[in-house]
Amino acid sequence: MDPKPGVPAPPRHVLAALASAAGAFAAYLRTLAPTVTGEDSGELIAAAYTLGIPHPPGYPLWCLLGHLFTRLPFGTVAWRVNLMSAVFAAATVFLVAILIHALTRRRLAAAAGALALAFSAEFWEQAVIAEVYALNAFCLALCLVLLWKWQITKASKWLYGFALAYGLSLGNHNTMAVLGPVFVVYILCVDADKKRRARRHGCALLIAASAAALLYLYLPVRSLANPPVDWGNPETLANFWDVVRHEQFAFMAWENPRSLPRFLAQLAAYARLCGNAFSWPIALLGMAGLLLLLRRHRAFTAQLMAVAAAVILAFTLVQNFNLDKEWLWVMTPFAIPAHMAAAVGLGGLIAWVNRKPSPIKSLAWPLAIFIAGAPLALHWRQNDKSEYFWARDYAKNVLESLPRGAIYIPATDHGAFAPLYLQVVEGVRTDVLIGRKYGYVEAGMLRDAPEASREAWGEFPKRRHEPQIFSWLLAHSTRPVFFAKPLPLEGGVRFKQHGLLYQALRPGEEGPAEKSIWDAYHWNTLDHADARGDYTAELILYEYALARAAQALANGERNAGAAWLEQGLDAYGREAKVLNNAGVLCARLGLEAEAAAYFRQALDHTPQFPAAKENLARLEEKTKK
Repeated sequence: MDPKPGVPAPPRHVLAALASAAGAFAAYLRTLAPTVTGEDSGELIAAAYTLGIPHPPGYPLWCLLGHLFTRLPFGTVAWRVNLMSAVFAAATVFLVAILIHALTRRRLAAAAGALALAFSAEFWEQAVIAEVYALNAFCLALCLVLLWKWQITKASKWLYGFALAYGLSLGNHNTMAVLGPVFVVYILCVDADKKRRARRHGCALLIAASAAALLYLYLPVRSLANPPVDWGNPETLANFWDVVRHEQFAFMAWENPRSLPRFLAQLAAYARLCGNAFSWPIALLGMAGLLLLLRRHRAFTAQLMAVAAAVILAFTLVQNFNLDKEWLWVMTPFAIPAHMAAAVGLGGLIAWVNRKPSPIKSLAWPLAIFIAGAPLALHWRQNDKSEYFWARDYAKNVLESLPRGAIYIPATDHGAFAPLYLQVVEGVRTDVLIGRKYGYVEAGMLRDAPEASREAWGEFPKRRHEPQIFSWLLAHSTRPVFFAKPLPLEGGVRFKQHGLLYQALRPGEEGPAEKSIWDAYHWNTLDHADARGDYTAELILYEYALARAAQALANGERNAGAAWLEQGLDAYGREAKVLNNAGVLCARLGLEAEAAAYFRQALDHTPQFPAAKENLARLEEKTKK
């Protein structure tokens, strides 16, 4: 169709960027998760659906936009919110292509670099599930494009546009707060207009601060309405401030020791994660491309490199993470800004080759196809979530196995957030009370406790108070209570396994009659190959196998129990933590030799693992008596 008279056709580089985004979006739609997944998916979907407040810092921008997507007239609610990630990921691909073209003036470079980001492992994974990182990537790309426009044109409107985008981005993820100093240094270095820059910078700062402040007003306003998802109850100034500054999770920064060797090992682990995002050859090409761009666009490329360094250094220092499977899974998405910088570098490399005389120039197209196509081929299977039902199956099996009016105490994110989603969004088993959906005990269960006890426990009780809290609850309630993991409780409370859970039995209680609960569970799959490296899926497989092992060992079926234990360890990976858990299970059931063997395997894996050292010492002391 011919363009309308007087309406110019879009520039070719814009069409190329649109084509790149459309190709990425098509792949995301094909691999989009159909329902709730792991990570924070269930909690976030429920918060978007009800305009609630998820975990700190509350993510007001994400919740408001997510709520708009829940109003779409097609697909399930979970699918609609997953779609939001795909939309913002594709929009990020478009902006990155625009940015690469602005730096290189080569459409091929723009398309290939942007598609390399689109199909990088972690970016793609976050594009097909309900999470905050696709929106965060879009915010970062938008900020970078606006800063480039301002640098080139010197027009204040672009700086003010950046300020607005940056202020709004602070309402989505704390990555953007980390990058604030990088942007400030860049702006101060680039802005040569000494006469007007003080006023211009002041206006930009006011715009950014006002946008962020208005967004965060969402938290106390919505909390006053007591939505079904109301993490931290931020309707008071103290609670609001605790949510915004992640007070509940502050312990993570200090719970592990710090040292220079540990810090260097963490940086090395992060480097491996970043290399695996594309594949190491492509990641190294991206670094080389950034060095080439540094010669042509020194200030802007230095900013890109600072963005990559800042997120890796800041989150390494703040999180002080362990080098285990769970922590690395948590840390991986934080590096997406670094992957974006590498993608721009890949575009710069292709442009450099394209500017060379023949025959070097003829390598540009094969290089572009390799850079965009290799991540697509490498990461399709692992990021194809189109048949992902692990978290939903787990939650539905748990909820539907519980008697009416039960209280359920989960121990993991998928154990809390996926059932929360089913209850809030799909109305499944709303009679069940999830007693620890925010990582702390629900205050509503404790309203009848003595005032002195409630004051000692606090509004958001710490884990150290839970044995006392649940002992009180069982003594003052008749509701059946089920735990994902048994706790040492007072008052003669004992535990009886109930499939994946354990029922806390008061003195004189026998619990429900024995039945084959395993046959009552329904799973779309329990094949490890179908987990495709997804952490939540592998954790569910591990929990399932460990529960089957516990049941078999308790029934005296030692061979079957040992086989289930080994199957669970193989599904998760034989790390110190899970080997120690296997030892604890064996010790609890009186299998002392097997327990000692697992504790020693844990120490072989991680010699200074404190839990295994303590458990082995306790077991050896017991056997001497």
